[in-house]
Amino acid sequence: MISRLSFLLVAIAFVVTAAAQTTFKKYDIKSGIVTFDITMQMGTMEMKEKAVVYFDDYGMKECKETYSDDQLASSFFSDGKNLYTVKYKEKAAYDRGPAYRGTELRVEWSEFGTPKDRESGKIKKLPAMEVAGKTCEVFESDDGKGTVARYAGWKKILLYMDVQTKSIKTTTKALKVEENVKIPPEKFKVPAGFTLQK
Repeated sequence: MISRLSFLLVAIAFVVTAAAQTTFKKYDIKSGIVTFDITMQMGTMEMKEKAVVYFDDYGMKECKETYSDDQLASSFFSDGKNLYTVKYKEKAAYDRGPAYRGTELRVEWSEFGTPKDRESGKIKKLPAMEVAGKTCEVFESDDGKGTVARYAGWKKILLYMDVQTKSIKTTTKALKVEENVKIPPEKFKVPAGFTLQK
């Protein structure tokens, strides 16, 4: 009787521990690299830049590198526990506090707005679109004050975002998607020799 009870308690403890260790999967694939083209238009002025997003552990570790004139300018990354911003010109890094999950938006219908927003049409689904060779789900958000945003995602990974305000339009579009590739661990670390500030 005692041995059965002990076995039952051990089994329950194992199940509870396993459940606690279950990792949330932000994305549907383990790792990837997405290269983006970003265009900002304000009147007749247009600015362009490049960004590359690396992710691992289903998006819990994530790093977005931003380039200016083909030079790496900054990165924003999560090591799975904390968020950091790195400025390469200044050789400085900043601790931004605990990470909830990666750095980028997760494209999942249930996470856009509130149930009321989705029911009213403030947030709505649009027909699928192809981005970088991937068929994406598309959602649109209209705040009713002049800002309309469209988001397209594949396997919950953001591949397209278009935000239009009364004066500025910003479009972020994936040019290339690499699936389940090995990501260098250095992408989720403060570079050696950089000053870390809180």
